Amino acid sequence: MYRVFIVSAFIVIYIASTFAADTSVKIVNGEEANIEDHPWMVSLQARDNEGGTFTHICGGAIIDRSWVLTAGHCVIYPVYEPKNMRVVAGSSFLSQMKQIIPLKKYYVHEEYVGVGGDSTDPDLMLLQLKTPLKFGSTVNKIDLDTDIGKNYTGELCTISGWGATNATGVNYPDRLQVVSMPVVAKDFCQASWSFPSKSSVNITCLQDGKKDSCNRDSGGPLVCSKKLVGVLSYGPTPCDGRIPSVYVTVSAYTDWIKEKLKNENKKNKKDKKSKNNKSNNKGKKNNTDKKNNKEKKNNKNNKN
Repeated sequence: MYRVFIVSAFIVIYIASTFAADTSVKIVNGEEANIEDHPWMVSLQARDNEGGTFTHICGGAIIDRSWVLTAGHCVIYPVYEPKNMRVVAGSSFLSQMKQIIPLKKYYVHEEYVGVGGDSTDPDLMLLQLKTPLKFGSTVNKIDLDTDIGKNYTGELCTISGWGATNATGVNYPDRLQVVSMPVVAKDFCQASWSFPSKSSVNITCLQDGKKDSCNRDSGGPLVCSKKLVGVLSYGPTPCDGRIPSVYVTVSAYTDWIKEKLKNENKKNKKDKKSKNNKSNNKGKKNNTDKKNNKEKKNNKNNKN
């Protein structure tokens, strides 16, 4: 499974005995996609050290020029430093990405605790980019779904990613894949995973025959009616659709997302203002020094 976050020791043992653990997810039985139809889609890449090679580890969705939303577990298993991570965008093909942006910082949801914790819900992470993305036909943001009360059960939604294209998680494509699947009822999803009903409140689940997401699709967007409805968290292994794949419901966390962006934007403006003030003060000092030197020279000439 891409990532199974369990709520009790019993469930952890049950899941561990039934499925093999995996830290990512894929698109199985999907179709080749054009980035122009999914311009918000990015690849999150990481390397083991500063001299290492970057590798695609998760998907993500652009929500602002300098911000990408993905899954929290993408940097926890294993732990990556921001300097060893980057976001690439602008092409359907991983080998032909147009924009490569290093990370400035990332923010994992404070309530996300991973396997064995009290909550499976906030498997979310915000990626702050060092420089803004340049928007166009192949790179653009997607609007967040803010309707927390909406029930998408039965609606056909899309998922996309560069994850494995076979159920056993072996074949990885260079080209972006996409598949449409219906949203299933939450109580059915909870029963399928043997979750207590109170444990996974803010989830949206998909299931349709042998279609599925899988390895390295984690963090990818669940899109319904051109809105970002969910972020891929986990699913079964093999990725054969026998159990629903699970997404964190974005509308439940829009306040957290907006607050993080607001605070960082304020901080950036403050830092920029402080930098400009230092630059201005330096200029004033230089002008003062020049003035003093000129006065000294004039005084010396008058003395002579």
